Amino acid sequence: MAKRFVPLFGLFVALGMGVLPLRAQTIDSSPLAPPPDLPPPVVMPIETPKGALEAPAPGEPAAPASATAAFKSVAPPASEVILPDRLTLEPRPALITHGKGEWEKAYDQIREAVAKLKAAAEKSKLSVVGYPLTIFIETDNSGFTYDIMLPIAGASPPPDLAGDIKLGETPTGKAIRFVHLASYDEIDGAYEQITAYLDAKDIIVKDAFIEEYLAFGDKSNSPETTINILVQPKK
Repeated sequence: MAKRFVPLFGLFVALGMGVLPLRAQTIDSSPLAPPPDLPPPVVMPIETPKGALEAPAPGEPAAPASATAAFKSVAPPASEVILPDRLTLEPRPALITHGKGEWEKAYDQIREAVAKLKAAAEKSKLSVVGYPLTIFIETDNSGFTYDIMLPIAGASPPPDLAGDIKLGETPTGKAIRFVHLASYDEIDGAYEQITAYLDAKDIIVKDAFIEEYLAFGDKSNSPETTINILVQPKK
């Protein structure tokens, strides 16, 4: 798997050094169209793609109805907007696990963490209502620190969860959404384009990036992968 560390960490360093100055007056409420020298944005064709939550293997019990219902993304269907688009993230209850990952194993580690959250939701009889998300909190040469989240319906009283899983909320606030429609191994290119876009628009964003997984391929090189990438402008 390609190391996404290079473009992602490079962007964080650039932000920290002020390479991407923010001019507040350049950010308006109109749709964000890509600069002329950038490729046209990818349009996601479907809202609930196959693979977001894998079907049980033959011989395994079927998943509860809540796991197979249509999920609500943090963003509207990409086919209905001009990408990249601007939106406001609303808080939603979520199961959260915090940890550290290695770039070479990132895809498998994210999938394993999501599977753990799904198992915790099923054990506590919680309804999963959204797609899994990863917040990349910190990055360095060897890996990254993350919060991985699984949106659920409200839980009252709070469920009894394992020590490394807690109940919390998904990110909130203004965001710009990009869409990656290719294998996870190719996501470095998406971050390079995002960096170029932000540079061209003179937009500074928060260090933490968000990925929302609308479809998981079986492997990191599987093309059946659809990911919303969200960045949050600094105020």
